[in-house]
Amino acid sequence: MTTTIKQVNPSGTRVFMGTITDDSDIHTSLIEVAEKHNIQTGAFELLGGLREVEFRTFDFDSQQRKAPLNFKRALEIVAGHGTISLLDNKPHVHLHLAVAYQDSESPNGIVVLAGHAAKAIAFAIEFTLTAYEGNPVHRAKHESTGLMLWNLSKL
Repeated sequence: MTTTIKQVNPSGTRVFMGTITDDSDIHTSLIEVAEKHNIQTGAFELLGGLREVEFRTFDFDSQQRKAPLNFKRALEIVAGHGTISLLDNKPHVHLHLAVAYQDSESPNGIVVLAGHAAKAIAFAIEFTLTAYEGNPVHRAKHESTGLMLWNLSKL
């Protein structure tokens, strides 16, 4: 087992609340918020409705991304959370979602989809964002997984 952990004592935090609407891309919107408010490290929660989502999965053995799964329909966010960190010295949004929609053909009348969201188009979203001041968290390629993970050695 390999675990990497680093105690982070930010010099302060800022908490933002906001909305994303009108077919805006969630990733782009949160990156714009990060750039406007000089947020280099943060965590967010969100809820609301989407018009579209693209989930991407990662094949652990081949270390390759699989083909995206796209859903274009009214989707209710059951749970949404993510982080903001720096990738190539620019804000990077990492978003995971669980979404649901009604489907009379489903055994219980509802379908739930979840995973890493590579793209999400908002109908109406409410979010809270906690920005951590101090040393930013950077992402870098992790050799044994092939993923862009937090490089905590820079803290």
